[in-house]
Amino acid sequence: MDLNECLEKGFIKIIKTNPHLIKSLIEMSEIKQRTVTKAKLDNENISAYTSLAYDSLREILEALCILKGYKVTSHACIGELLKKDLGIIFYNQFNRFREIRNKINYYGKKIGYKQGKKLINKIFLMKKQLLKEHLKEFD
Repeated sequence: MDLNECLEKGFIKIIKTNPHLIKSLIEMSEIKQRTVTKAKLDNENISAYTSLAYDSLREILEALCILKGYKVTSHACIGELLKKDLGIIFYNQFNRFREIRNKINYYGKKIGYKQGKKLINKIFLMKKQLLKEHLKEFD
């Protein structure tokens, strides 16, 4: 789905910027990251915690969309909207995270411990970069 299709189907709506919602999303994202960071990760639970790490990133992306005046109700459309602002490299990496998370959540696909740890680290690195570059006034 491309950006125009996301807009036409109503997955992206223009809204007023809401600083309180942005701050709340950042706080929830931080809670999820702390939960993952403090957990004793193993082969059995790594898929669940990878999905939770993705949710932490998604909330930061939602906050960024709201800052730009958009409410986005589709993970794919979040990527499409931010692709134009953050570039194709960001989009490709985010989309890979999204696809892996979808396989875990919707198809019961498990991932290995090493892959999960690597993904979690990349997800949190992307999140840190987004906070630093785009949302530092809310952090």
